[in-house]
Amino acid sequence: MVVLVKNNGILNKFLTNNNKYEKDDPDYGKVYLLNTFLITISAICAVFGILNIIKTNYPLFILFHILIMLLSILTIIYFHRTNNIRIASTLLVILATFLIAAFIYFVKNDHFGLFWFAAYPPFTYFMLGRKKGRIATMSLGILVFFYIILTYKEWKPATFDYISIINIFGASIILILLIVFYEKSKKQAEEALVIKNNQLHVMSITDRLTGLYNRYKLDETLYELHQKSKNCEKSFSIIIADIDHFKYVNDTYGHQVGDKVLISISNLISSSVKTIDIVGRWGGEEFLIICPDTDYSGIKSIAKTIETNISNYKFENYITISISLGVAVCDKESTIDSLLHMADKNMYEIKENRKKS
Repeated sequence: MVVLVKNNGILNKFLTNNNKYEKDDPDYGKVYLLNTFLITISAICAVFGILNIIKTNYPLFILFHILIMLLSILTIIYFHRTNNIRIASTLLVILATFLIAAFIYFVKNDHFGLFWFAAYPPFTYFMLGRKKGRIATMSLGILVFFYIILTYKEWKPATFDYISIINIFGASIILILLIVFYEKSKKQAEEALVIKNNQLHVMSITDRLTGLYNRYKLDETLYELHQKSKNCEKSFSIIIADIDHFKYVNDTYGHQVGDKVLISISNLISSSVKTIDIVGRWGGEEFLIICPDTDYSGIKSIAKTIETNISNYKFENYITISISLGVAVCDKESTIDSLLHMADKNMYEIKENRKKS
């Protein structure tokens, strides 16, 4: 009964409220199960209503099945129009409760009909949650218990026939499918949670404007590489880059143009370094490039490549952009602060020399 449809067909569209709920949605499993049970109850009541008309012509049975079928259809219409999962779930549980209670009332212990109650607790827990599911299960359980106590003397010994087999296997299959559906929904929820956590992690270490690493990630990387350099004697180098006269760009052309310049510079720097190098926005118009396993000549070469690529790039509005880059190499005596100070000092020396020339 409960089968997760892989294709995006008509049935899957219906069961997900016109594809409103995707697999990464936390309510996806509940919506799928809710629609599945509502349409199943409607179909079962329609079949039994027709059978009662043909074979028994018992008005109360016929009226009961028609009423439950109509209520199921109305619940489907309401749910698809409002997407109110809480109310639709409650209505479904009420319908299921009436069905099971009526079945036990009329059938009693004949053909092992009580076996259907076994599927009720996991169903209500899944649809209503732990607290409300417990209340619903205990309420129906107490009602059935007292009904049995009051009427069991009138009950005849249950016969084991093909109807008994249908009841036992039918209830068992639904119970198994509920468990399978719960486990599959749980797995999907866990996978969705992993994806969301990964997205949040990426957001936490990424500069929103440029898409480069942010200050937090750069600080973390500096600390890790500095620890490795002390323990394994593996050196690394850094570049601090600062856009020249960036305030003039913002004041003259506006901050939107300034943002585009920052994005272009970010892309140019990223395309100028090695794949193992870490590029991030240090703050404002400053960038930090961390280059593992790179000596002084290597870092100077990278800085030269960045400077050349930026000077050759044609920016919007024919703006001329230059960048000052200061390099520093981590040695055994270096601290993170001294390394940053050295790169910053070298960068400002280049900037001052440009002003003088």
